Amino acid sequence: MTDSTLGFLRRCAPFDQLPEALLQYCQRHLSLHYLCQDNVLDVVPRDTPQLYIIKQGVFDLTGSNGQLIERLEPGDLFGYPSLMTKRAITNSLKVLQDGFLFALGQAEFDYLCQQDRQFADYFARALGDRLLTETRRDISTDWTQLAIADIIERPLISLDGQQSMADAALLMTEQKVSCLLICEQEDLVGIVTDRDIRSRVVAARQSFDLPVRQFMTSPVINIDSQAPLFDAMQLMTSHNVHHVAVVSGNRPLGVITATDLMRQQRSEPLFLINLIRKAESAEQLAAIAKQVPEHLNQFANRVVDVRLVGDMLATFTDAFNIQLIRLYLREQGPAPCAFVWLTFGSQARRDQSLSSDQDNGLLVDDSADDSAMQWFADMADFVCQGLAACGLSLCKGNIMASNPELRLPLGAWLKKFQHWTLEPEPQALLRSNIFFDRRMLYGDKRLFEQFDKQIAHLATNQIFLANLAANAADLAVPIGLFNRFRTHRIGEHREVLDIKKSAIAIINDIVRIHALHNEIRPCSTPQRLQVLADNPAMNNKDCLDLLAAWRFLVQLRLQHQLGQAEPDNLIAPDALDSLARRQLKTAFRLIKDAQEGLALKFSRGAF
Repeated sequence: MTDSTLGFLRRCAPFDQLPEALLQYCQRHLSLHYLCQDNVLDVVPRDTPQLYIIKQGVFDLTGSNGQLIERLEPGDLFGYPSLMTKRAITNSLKVLQDGFLFALGQAEFDYLCQQDRQFADYFARALGDRLLTETRRDISTDWTQLAIADIIERPLISLDGQQSMADAALLMTEQKVSCLLICEQEDLVGIVTDRDIRSRVVAARQSFDLPVRQFMTSPVINIDSQAPLFDAMQLMTSHNVHHVAVVSGNRPLGVITATDLMRQQRSEPLFLINLIRKAESAEQLAAIAKQVPEHLNQFANRVVDVRLVGDMLATFTDAFNIQLIRLYLREQGPAPCAFVWLTFGSQARRDQSLSSDQDNGLLVDDSADDSAMQWFADMADFVCQGLAACGLSLCKGNIMASNPELRLPLGAWLKKFQHWTLEPEPQALLRSNIFFDRRMLYGDKRLFEQFDKQIAHLATNQIFLANLAANAADLAVPIGLFNRFRTHRIGEHREVLDIKKSAIAIINDIVRIHALHNEIRPCSTPQRLQVLADNPAMNNKDCLDLLAAWRFLVQLRLQHQLGQAEPDNLIAPDALDSLARRQLKTAFRLIKDAQEGLALKFSRGAF
């Protein structure tokens, strides 16, 4: 080895922190190898754990399921998980650009860790980060992760918007399809379904010779061809549609239907959603709700990412909520003015757990008079009590539309949010953590857009954000000196920690503050992090780390709750296996790091 090797090591963490004597030791024991796709198994044998340092070239490290773990470039390291855990090597290396790498053996690596605590700590943290994103089950068996493109068998069937409805009906009959995409100059402009022909043409006694453009639905709900099937199912249920256009970029490829999902024998949630939508009374809904726990357990057993159970639970909750509103409207007639049923907190974020309660409100048009407000009060009571009968318990903090303080005209809602942001006393800050996670569930889209846009702007107040950040940075994460868990006793023998209060909620708080600062309006934590990752205001790696921690914690909580008769958020670390304990400690460390970054960024202006 030459002096250039020492120079290279001095630029690579954690070797750059080693004392000179240990750096010289590395130089003597490193071996340099040329690496191309033809000699991967010779240079990186699967039966000999080593630490590898990329000197030149570009390589992809992939897991046993073929998923990309990391793209490796000069200065990057790999191989340390097997060195530290003594587990079999299961990952593979794909050469994108030939190059060179250094290799360090097990004995030499162990020696460096024994001699330098900082060096050992670096790899302990790196191992935790890697373990946090490990998948324990084979993703190839998980239907939720199949790409939509994998199940589309029929090519694009489309029609020009100027052709007649008679042409559309004839083409649908010939092709034996229930819908057509309407395209003009290869652009997707609309969709026509068999229901449109029945309701908009036949029932309305319109001429079959009129152009399709006059009857089509536009814009079209669409999804990318590489999106997972779970996203298609969620899109259908959230928009109450049975057809979704599949696109690649701006180019339409075809349609995925509820029937397509059923053919895959993956449609159990859709069956339940359809039952909910066909319910004729609140009593029928309550009976259907008894099936939800079993559906969720079956779903959890079939997916790799148990976190999706929370998303599915939110879908069921949305469906019950919407159907209760529709039942009330069917019984009482049209609303006296425009309104929006709002959902807050975990339902708005779509990360509900089995112990979640109701958080909702009503936004009504400023034109509402006393009689209209009484009409909405009766609706709120009907819906909230109906949700309680379906298993979504009444909110102990009275964060419900049945509370007159949360059933308000637009102007009153805006004054409330303005008060919270301009006078951020402790109670206002506490409520902000609930009400700034908001989503429209049912009602007038224009009214909600007016509401949502204005409160997003109000939330950028720097004093308000500084106080939110100060609160979030002070929340205790249950890990102490020597990386030990801080638990508390419940009963006589159980040492537990509250994974919601002490971890998941803190991540939600941190991400919310960054999102409010940047006027990011989607409110789910993963969505916010994905947007923030592309925003120069927040470091991309920090976003990915927080997202990995959040996913792990949510999955751990749901796995815990699925085995309980009365679900709670109390995790006993001693009951976890060693891998889960290491992952949990890594997640806690990432949260503490994020708290420090939050405090530094928003420290000015807090009272």
